[in-house]
Amino acid sequence: MAPTDSAPKPTKPLFPQLSSGRHRLPPAEVARHQRARLEGAMVEAVARHGFAGTTLNELVTLAGVSKTTFYQHFDSKQACFLAAFDSILAEVTERVGATFREPGDFRERLTAALTTFLEIAAAEPAAASLVTIESLTLGKASIAPRERGSEVFQVMIRQSFDHSPSPVEVSDMTVRAVVAGIRGVVYRRLRTDEAARLPELVDELVEWALSYQREPSEPVRRALAAACRRTEDSETQGAAGELSWEEPPDSQRSRRVLTQRQRIVRGAARVVVERGYDALSIPAISGAAGVSNQTFYEHFQNKRDAFLAAFQETSDEVLRAAGAAFFAEGDRPEAIGAGVRALLAFNASHELFARLSFFELPTAGPVALDQADRALDDFTAFLHPDAVPSELTRSIPATTRQAIASGIWEAIRYEIVHERLDSLPELAPQIAWIALAPLSIDS
Repeated sequence: MAPTDSAPKPTKPLFPQLSSGRHRLPPAEVARHQRARLEGAMVEAVARHGFAGTTLNELVTLAGVSKTTFYQHFDSKQACFLAAFDSILAEVTERVGATFREPGDFRERLTAALTTFLEIAAAEPAAASLVTIESLTLGKASIAPRERGSEVFQVMIRQSFDHSPSPVEVSDMTVRAVVAGIRGVVYRRLRTDEAARLPELVDELVEWALSYQREPSEPVRRALAAACRRTEDSETQGAAGELSWEEPPDSQRSRRVLTQRQRIVRGAARVVVERGYDALSIPAISGAAGVSNQTFYEHFQNKRDAFLAAFQETSDEVLRAAGAAFFAEGDRPEAIGAGVRALLAFNASHELFARLSFFELPTAGPVALDQADRALDDFTAFLHPDAVPSELTRSIPATTRQAIASGIWEAIRYEIVHERLDSLPELAPQIAWIALAPLSIDS
């Protein structure tokens, strides 16, 4: 669930203040204590209101410090948030790592570590939400901290695979996808107030992770081969007659081809991608679209509606492209490979959509996160039992589908972050394998 303002604002500090007087602590210890209280206050405030709704006044009140003291420790609200993020990550890493180092075979150690991780998320949902959900709303500022956090857990997953008796080598991309998939499942349970049930999912998630050390079955090999094939339909910029989203919405061509509403939508997308969601305003959108503010209000009530409309329209386009490739293969395993290839090709040729979807969308808050969740489910609808080609007969549980979707999303996002957008189509076999491994059971 999204944080709300339903909880009353505090009237006294949440944390006990240090006593003063003759036996007071050394200055360094006082500073450490103040910083920890501010980080704790950030966790509490974000759980109540979300990062965007958290104010400096509430932080210092909860922490029992002055604003002057706050600025002695942090330059900004964001800096305090990221410090809290790092502190939570350090504690979780320590506890999970200690469990992972206990004696046992590769599966036992992986199961024990994942159990500890999910138990922490279940027991401390406010801290887990800050790291897993609210960090997304910081946009680009959260990329490096989130990647640092992922790398720690990737080492554990890699070691589990390396100590497995399976001869199948697991790629770095797949390891990243497994970590992202587990994080994605935690994210979904936190957003639906089901964190308490996370420990029940350990066995299913371990089974999913270890599926990547299976040899691909014959139907899956055919699907992977289809993911390798370049087709004109899936590698093009769009359908004939469509105007690229890269075209400036106030250009003469856009004015001739697009409606005012379409130009406003594209203007909103362009402003956010070029300047960030914080810079989005109705005058900025109107200026990019080449319309008046009055015209804007004839189509949208506020800036967020225009921004979300941009995401929805581009999402619909990519789903049409992937769906056309999928259904063209009929009820065959090749459909999944072709659909994944088309999905990646669309992203590679539509940079504005890629950056809008994988970076900027969450910065618009809980409503945008809801829309992103729905889109993620739509992008992996081909894994639903009713849609899986008949030769791939295994039914994938809903939690595993969520993990796969998050893993694929992260695999794509990682390539975009590292400026490899153009090469996405060539990664189609690897990303298709992330989707297909749980289906890879020999007859």
